[in-house]
Amino acid sequence: MKSWPELFLALRFLRPGRSFVSVITVLSWLGVVAGVLVLIVVQSVMRGFEEELTRKVIGFQSHLTVAGQGPLPEPDRLMDLIRAEPGVVGTSPSVVGPVLADTRGRISTPRIKGWDVATAETVVPLKECLIDGAWQPDPDHLVVGSEWARANRAEVGAEVNLLGPQQFKDLMVRTNSPTAARKIPLPRTFRVAGIFKTGMHDYDADYLLTDLGTAQEIYAMTGSVHGIAIRLNHPDQASAVAERLRAKLGAGIRVLTWMDHNQRLFAAVAVERRVMSFLLFFVMAVAALGLSGTLITVTVQRARVIGTLAALGATPGQIATVFTLYGVVVGALGSVVGVIGAGLTLANRNPIADVIAKATGQELFPPEIYHFSSLPVKYDAGVFFGVAAAGLALSVLAALVPALAAARTEPAANLKRS
Repeated sequence: MKSWPELFLALRFLRPGRSFVSVITVLSWLGVVAGVLVLIVVQSVMRGFEEELTRKVIGFQSHLTVAGQGPLPEPDRLMDLIRAEPGVVGTSPSVVGPVLADTRGRISTPRIKGWDVATAETVVPLKECLIDGAWQPDPDHLVVGSEWARANRAEVGAEVNLLGPQQFKDLMVRTNSPTAARKIPLPRTFRVAGIFKTGMHDYDADYLLTDLGTAQEIYAMTGSVHGIAIRLNHPDQASAVAERLRAKLGAGIRVLTWMDHNQRLFAAVAVERRVMSFLLFFVMAVAALGLSGTLITVTVQRARVIGTLAALGATPGQIATVFTLYGVVVGALGSVVGVIGAGLTLANRNPIADVIAKATGQELFPPEIYHFSSLPVKYDAGVFFGVAAAGLALSVLAALVPALAAARTEPAANLKRS
């Protein structure tokens, strides 16, 4: 301490005493701890939520989708061109669109998706999502989403009647002759063979899966498809491969990435994370203001000490350093304890969430909405270090104004104070 007299004095000022200032100092320190802890926990959980969401999206969706302004003719020729592109590991044609479904008297408008059974597994691991029944998408059977099945009471073996857009078109066609025969569309009857669950509510509540040929018949587009799904070696390469495919396939062909399909979803999550972080940052700002107020009180209390130091030859810079170090010590201790507390909170996040749920009667992340069996988290050293550095920086900035004020006071005036 002999070589750091400023630090020695700062620690002396921090020593607990029987005064209201000591209480304020502790509260300011706790404010820094709380700010660092909460901001790290929120950032880590939100990043984990985003990462888990990405994993679920990539798990059910293809990495790229090739589509046109209308149905794509000659899909085999297009798939040969796509497979020749480096990084492509699988392709599969599909037909997807809305249908009218009648199940046990309940009417709904899900989307039917027809996959080529021979190639679908090279693009999307659909069978891994099956939770009940058998994987049997064929002309007589459907595999349906778990949320849709629950909402329509469609257990395995239930009957589902479907009407496609072409059948409605036939019904609405008017003829010039009043005696001309008119087509009366009849629904196509299926049985629920299996139920899948991807963990994404929109998919589980909106999709019915069948084979490609059946979907083509429902949409009256034999020989054509709505799109071609593509799987890559690395999902991160989606944008680069998409650019190359757009140039290769020519005008009139659209190539969409998994990020394009979910742009609004990920944008909403990113905005929510930024807004929450911005708001919680003010927790540390308020703690810093409290620390600044504490230091102002300390400078008034220690006026005689400041005057004595100046009389003994201490420079204004040394006096300012004493009070700046006061803020550095409070900020450093608060940041360190906040980081440790955040680590412990994240490690025990699920038991803590259970306790909060029992105390409030409400789930923090309801499984029926988010489909997470546990609270997701992503440990990022950059987040821990960045938030701790921000807490320390705010504490130092809060100490600068009182420190400069203490350095500029006249020694004689300070010595006269009682």
